[in-house]
Formats: sequence, C-alpha cells, structure tokens
Amino acid sequence: MTLMQAPGSRLGQICVLLLIFTVLLQAFGMAVFYMYLKKELRQFAETDCQRLMAGQQRGSGLPP
Repeated sequence: MTLMQAPGSRLGQICVLLLIFTVLLQAFGMAVFYMYLKKELRQFAETDCQRLMAGQQRGSGLPP
C-alpha cells in the first residue's frame, strides 16, 4: 500500500517553508537593527554626557 499525497500538499509545504523563511529573515533583520541601534544610542549617551560635563566645567550657564 503506497501513501498518496493530495495534489495541493506540495504547494502547501512550499508556502509553509516560505513563510518560515520569511519570519526567520525578519527576526534576523530586527536583531541586527536592535544591536546597531543599541550601539548608536550608547555612543550618543556617552558623547552627550561628555558635552554636558565639558559645558559645566567651562561655566556655560547650564544649570548644575
């Protein structure tokens, strides 16, 4: 007795695999974007803090 596949099952498998691939690709892209944004925000915070400290030392009128 051989197992017969329904005519549309191959197309269904391809659609499911394509959907899984798309979701994994999107998750990878979001992870890379998150790491990039985290690095940029950290650099911005460091430079902003340095600017504030330099401004306070020079007496530029910024509140303490």
